[in-house]
Amino acid sequence: MSLALPGTYAASVKNSPRVKQKKNLILVAHDLGLYAPSFQEGGAQSKYMSKVFPDFKGEMTYFDGIAQPTVVGGHPAQKSCFTAFLYETRHMYPDKAMYSIDQVLADRSIQETRHRQVNHKVTAGNNLSWNKFSQPMPALEGADELYTRLFARKEKDADQKEELAIKRQRSILTGLYRNLKRQMRGLPQEKDLKASLEYKLDELDVQEKWLKTQKPYLKQEFQSALVEKAPLLNCDHNYKLILDAIKEGQTKIALIEFGQKTLHKGVPGLTKNQHSYSHHGFYSERIEALETLDFHILRGLQKLLIQLKENDLYDDTIVLFHSGMACAYAHSNKHTPAFLFGGGFKHKESIQCLGKEGDQKYTREMLFSSILKQSGMKDYSFNGNTQLIPELFET
Repeated sequence: MSLALPGTYAASVKNSPRVKQKKNLILVAHDLGLYAPSFQEGGAQSKYMSKVFPDFKGEMTYFDGIAQPTVVGGHPAQKSCFTAFLYETRHMYPDKAMYSIDQVLADRSIQETRHRQVNHKVTAGNNLSWNKFSQPMPALEGADELYTRLFARKEKDADQKEELAIKRQRSILTGLYRNLKRQMRGLPQEKDLKASLEYKLDELDVQEKWLKTQKPYLKQEFQSALVEKAPLLNCDHNYKLILDAIKEGQTKIALIEFGQKTLHKGVPGLTKNQHSYSHHGFYSERIEALETLDFHILRGLQKLLIQLKENDLYDDTIVLFHSGMACAYAHSNKHTPAFLFGGGFKHKESIQCLGKEGDQKYTREMLFSSILKQSGMKDYSFNGNTQLIPELFET
């Protein structure tokens, strides 16, 4: 329950009237990015596109050369995956925030589901979901924790324990709120803290509301011990749980992250974490290891897309695969992998995001604004950007 406020942006955040969300949104992120030559060379005809997604031609878009000019390379860029903004340079951009697309959509839309948004880490990695106060949002780590939160049967006294926990949190936050109001001198930091406390108290109200409504029960389809031993080899279960959450009305917004730390765990022949393999030195065995990791993630995503089609949810669900890092070996965030599926967009096989002079014609902020618009948001600005990628809406 973080209340740290790293900047003064929150005081200037204005809450627009919420509107009905027309599309589901699933964000999928690979922490360190894909092995660059396998998706960059040849663009839409590259190895990953031709081997994993050939059946989605005309129903997906590859963004060739997309990046964010204000986001420099290096590992800090990983956290910017869905914010298009660097936390470390926030003091240089007082009109922007470390505010991710999933949270922007959750805040601007009418929420009729138990969870405003589901933030899930298949394997441990960076914080990719950030609220409007530039605070990292808690994540459900591993398939077992995700299943337990969404679909497991509760213990007899589970609701009572959760209700007591909510009351304790409310008591602490209310006390802080009252003390703050008594002592406020009109400082920007005080206004930020007040807004943050109100945000946290609203979250508790939502949690308390859903305590009174029985959550759906689904039988667990996987063995927890096996998934724990090899999370990537069993990531189909993680994807399926997110699909079930949408089908059962548990959420309309989900973020799935594949973190670098234990991604290799249980994969035959791989003994190092992804970061070690990403600095491959052009050794063929290390490149092969990177591609092995990539293919498992992308083929799991492929199965999710097929299941969305089978459940008549493909056109109603925007799916974006993206990464904050483009080429981990060079610590570059230029030409980041960005594959957009479904959602009723006017898909193009490939959209060139660089101009004739190599300048950034389309940015990640423009992509995120386009997603907000397609989701039905009247206010589709993202970090001040109101420009769209027009090809996504042209017939």
